Amino acid sequence: MPMKLKTFTTFLLLLLASLLYANEVSNIVAVSADGDNTTYALTDVNRINVIADANSASMTIVDNDGNQYAGYVKILFAEAPTDIEELGFTQVYVFPNPVVNTLNIQGVDENTPLEVYNLTGKSVLKDKGTELDVTSLSQGTYILRINNQYVKFIKNNTL
Repeated sequence: MPMKLKTFTTFLLLLLASLLYANEVSNIVAVSADGDNTTYALTDVNRINVIADANSASMTIVDNDGNQYAGYVKILFAEAPTDIEELGFTQVYVFPNPVVNTLNIQGVDENTPLEVYNLTGKSVLKDKGTELDVTSLSQGTYILRINNQYVKFIKNNTL
């Protein structure tokens, strides 16, 4: 991924957090692919890098001292708790990623609102449920909002 896109993606994630939560958020909870999570104070986070290629995607948190913490697949924004269960979040799985036609969302019900943003922050798709038809989206990287959780996914035209 070109450096300009990484930097813009970092800006987008932090902008989304600030716009959606204003003064409500003081922590970021980063979740790895195996479900482990780590909490970072928002004031300690310098940037969030999104690394994506045709086959995978992950996020790296860089603190104010330049230390990098890699391998996260989901970023949550929270007030103060340090554990996902304390936040009232259930473990949500989004697959396949990358996706061609249908993105499956496990851990939600049929009435759960889903919203997809492109990397400019524009809402490009809204739906509800456990499956999301993404065939109308162009190939690229997107952010899926599931309630107050955000998951990055890659839309491909073919696998």
